[in-house]
Amino acid sequence: MKTIVNDDFRSLGDFIKSLPETFESGGTTLYKARNTVKKFTFDGIDLIVKRYKRPNAVQRVVYTLFRPSKAARAYSYANILLDRGYATPTPIAYIEIKKGGLINECYFISTVTTDTPLYDALVETPDFDRELAAKLAQYVAQMHIDGVMHGDPNLNNILYHREADGTIRFTLIDTNRSTFKSNLSKSSCISNLVRLTHRRDLLEYLISRYAEYRKWDVDDTVRRVIEGLDNFEHQREVKYRLKQKYLK
Repeated sequence: MKTIVNDDFRSLGDFIKSLPETFESGGTTLYKARNTVKKFTFDGIDLIVKRYKRPNAVQRVVYTLFRPSKAARAYSYANILLDRGYATPTPIAYIEIKKGGLINECYFISTVTTDTPLYDALVETPDFDRELAAKLAQYVAQMHIDGVMHGDPNLNNILYHREADGTIRFTLIDTNRSTFKSNLSKSSCISNLVRLTHRRDLLEYLISRYAEYRKWDVDDTVRRVIEGLDNFEHQREVKYRLKQKYLK
């Protein structure tokens, strides 16, 4: 078992190493689907522990020999984001467990954030908060300008809170698929924007503000993003129908 612990949290070392044995029966489950996310408290410190779905045979080889595991990337990318001034829960540790010489299980541990998912504030409301949406558009635009691209920027993975003076701050989670490049292409940025939301009126507003911030043609940018969303939703529907047909 490989365990990497942030120097600032060395006192949690023994507890962290015990997580593979205690994870199933301990903690409070916050999310359970492909991955499982739990909250643990140890020595007065609240921790978020994410256990990733076990990789398939091909992924086990890839994560062992050619590419860092999801947990290792989550830990590394969180540090990169913080170094670049983008808020994300502080990475505490990650764990990799091998079976037969190949990675079979991995965990990522971080601090807790109490910020609110943007999905609740923007998608779930009939008339979304345009000030908040505009600030988000500027935030994502500046991320792209800075060469930072969240791999899955849906509005459950971007959180926010308002300071006492009204300033809006954003926090990124689930960042293990992020990309860091010195110069992101326009096409890659547009593809990334497609993943923000399926709510069309909100998406069009976000992309309009994004394009204005970047001094891009607004109509063309909106058109390209909406076309990308149409294609994405069509491909998803085709995959769903195929699964329904052949996996019954």
